[in-house]
Amino acid sequence: MLHHGWTSDIESWRDFGYVGALEDRFRLIMIDARGHGLSDVPNNADDYAPDVFVADVEAVLNAVGIESVTFWGYSMGAAIGFQLAVNAPDKIDRFIAGGMHPYGNSADDYDAHGPRPTKATLELQAGGMEGFIEARERDLGGRLVPKLRNRLLTFSASGLAFAGEAWAGWDGVRDHLGDIKAQTLLYAGTGDTAFHDGAKHAADEMPNARFVSIPGMSHDAGFASSRKTLKTIRNFLG
Repeated sequence: MLHHGWTSDIESWRDFGYVGALEDRFRLIMIDARGHGLSDVPNNADDYAPDVFVADVEAVLNAVGIESVTFWGYSMGAAIGFQLAVNAPDKIDRFIAGGMHPYGNSADDYDAHGPRPTKATLELQAGGMEGFIEARERDLGGRLVPKLRNRLLTFSASGLAFAGEAWAGWDGVRDHLGDIKAQTLLYAGTGDTAFHDGAKHAADEMPNARFVSIPGMSHDAGFASSRKTLKTIRNFLG
């Protein structure tokens, strides 16, 4: 099962070559998270609680008659995977977590539970998808590729904002890492300063986990640079 990150969707796995690299060996199950892609966009913050995203994953697996999977999530998708591994451990045989650690809020904010606004979600609320895309392009120093830009314009600004705030306020699963028994691979780029060191530390706290550091890659590149990532993942999958 492949689960995308925040502001992404099923098609991103195709666009960056993951589906083409994996579909000959695996049955692939993909999901558009609520508020993303073609999924529903509830208009209530309570409908974006982290446990609800996890319940969506369980519902999809139940609908297709799959008892357990190798779960690969990136960024928000990896956070969902960590929570799934705690909430429903029998659903995950192997776990791949990219660009994410399981500690939730930073130590300074650990007592601040619930949805939390971020710079990006405030941009969504203020400028809609156009304003959000323009802000992201300024941060990146160039325009997004037309295919990605056009697809983002079909997304719901409110849905993305609700989802982003929910996961920014995620408590994490730091107290349950020893309970995650699935064979696990955590990876992050050295340029992914928000998650690299936390993911490395988490692997040391999990009984069957290892961490791979990918030199020079930022958080976005950790997903977009699929050739480097797939080399690491193939070694894990065997």
